[in-house]
Amino acid sequence: MSDAPIEQRVEALQDALTEKGHFHEDTAGGVNDWFEHEASPMSGAKVVARAWTDPAYRERLLADGTAAIAELDISGPEGAHMVVLENTPEIHNVVVCTLCSCYPWPVLGAPPNWY
Repeated sequence: MSDAPIEQRVEALQDALTEKGHFHEDTAGGVNDWFEHEASPMSGAKVVARAWTDPAYRERLLADGTAAIAELDISGPEGAHMVVLENTPEIHNVVVCTLCSCYPWPVLGAPPNWY
């Protein structure tokens, strides 16, 4: 089976998971829709713009990033624990992302295709 084209391997995997009750076609469609229409760098830009223009939101964002981001209807499994840091004249935060499982898809969109 490993020599079969990728489409056949995907179909075989979906069939096996469906038989065991672990996969539902409507779920897959919903996930694809979410990636195409919801998860986007524009979501992160929306959060930042709101923080720049609304001091009360900015404070909530710094206190509890997950809850404040959810206020804007932005969420997802990879956004279940969002930490927001502020740069100051004394502290400049540098985030080095390794594109692991903690990559924040809800606010940055899908990882680069080379990942």
